[in-house]
Amino acid sequence: MKVTIVEDPHISETEISIVCAGMTDELNELVASLAAAELTFTGKKEKEFFFIPAKDIYYFESVDGAVFMYTANDTYEGTMKLYQVEERLKHTRFSRISKTVIVNLDKMVSIKRAESARLVATLVNKEKLVVSRQYVSKIKKTLGVS
Repeated sequence: MKVTIVEDPHISETEISIVCAGMTDELNELVASLAAAELTFTGKKEKEFFFIPAKDIYYFESVDGAVFMYTANDTYEGTMKLYQVEERLKHTRFSRISKTVIVNLDKMVSIKRAESARLVATLVNKEKLVVSRQYVSKIKKTLGVS
């Protein structure tokens, strides 16, 4: 892959162009990473609001109508509904794995079969999340697992 960077102090917005013979899985992952690179989410913790980069979020979970964001060291209450989070994360490396959870695939280290036709995903922090039956085929396809 050839990478070309052209600096121009006169432009007002950075533009990234990909010139290729055809889209590949590698390019799709690159585009997803670029899409998530500048995304941030607002989260509340102890009456203070924080702006958390999407790349730092391990997963989002909806609990009793509230959406929580989990990072390496903290948990924040989000300001959006889970369907709104999912819409913002379209074309990124985040994927819904159950009715209540959206996970950052870049924070996932392994996935294995579990009982009742479900999967268990292990994150880099050793936390385990259940992939419900409804999302098993989608997550397998996304990860290239058969």
